[in-house]
Amino acid sequence: MVRRIKLVPEYFVSRRNTMRQVLFTTLFAYLFINVYKPFGAREWYDVSWWLFFVASGLLVLAGMLVVILSRLVMFAVKQRKPVTFFYYVVMVAGEVFFMGVLYAVLERMVLGDIRPFGVLFYLAIQNTSLILLIPYSMSLLYFAWREKKVTLEMLIRQIRSKPQFISFKDENNVLRYTIKAVDLIYLEASDNYVVIHFQAGEKNKSLLLRNTLKNLETSLEGFPLLRCHRSFMVNIDRVKILKREKGRFTLCMDDLGAINIPVSKSYSDSVAEKFDLNQI
Repeated sequence: MVRRIKLVPEYFVSRRNTMRQVLFTTLFAYLFINVYKPFGAREWYDVSWWLFFVASGLLVLAGMLVVILSRLVMFAVKQRKPVTFFYYVVMVAGEVFFMGVLYAVLERMVLGDIRPFGVLFYLAIQNTSLILLIPYSMSLLYFAWREKKVTLEMLIRQIRSKPQFISFKDENNVLRYTIKAVDLIYLEASDNYVVIHFQAGEKNKSLLLRNTLKNLETSLEGFPLLRCHRSFMVNIDRVKILKREKGRFTLCMDDLGAINIPVSKSYSDSVAEKFDLNQI
């Protein structure tokens, strides 16, 4: 049985996100040390606050050197082969270990702590785990959320960019025509038929469909079509101008004003609501 190797997502180990993670971790560690005073920092109370800030900043930078060296090694490995989850976990564990060793040594040498080195190392590992694992977890969750958000936005753009087609069936529910939605201009009732007016290149053409507007209004619900008259249904996206003259609305369907569709009184309310008018 072949064991499947799990790889770390690229956005977790990209250079940009790695730099963001290191910077965020540095800031978090600096605030953590100044707020919670780990690593025996409470012994520094006899120094001024600004000296404490400077010293804690140097301590954080010393620890971040371990992380930076670790990530440089990761980038070198990444050039030869993909980064696996196992390697990533081992890398983070190594960062915690070596940073713990560094802080334990500094605590013994700088602060003069006389406790056994094993005790200092154990406490340093605890504090280092908080300093690294908390910001690591937060940043990785943010990177994952941001990647999903970008992927979703791209998917939505792709869906919207795909041409939408409208299918027209006759009174027997038999498919007769399929027209791109952006090309459809309006539908016109003609006895027991419906005339489909659409744009083909630079010309306007028409097709005859044996059906009624009432049936089409029901079957085409969800498309950008609006019933505005007993004999007309328009493509909302193709409306250029909505005019009101002598208390009646007219829909201009082209820039030249050659295609004017009347709005009957019975449909005035629905048309006005669709175009977000405050009063009729």
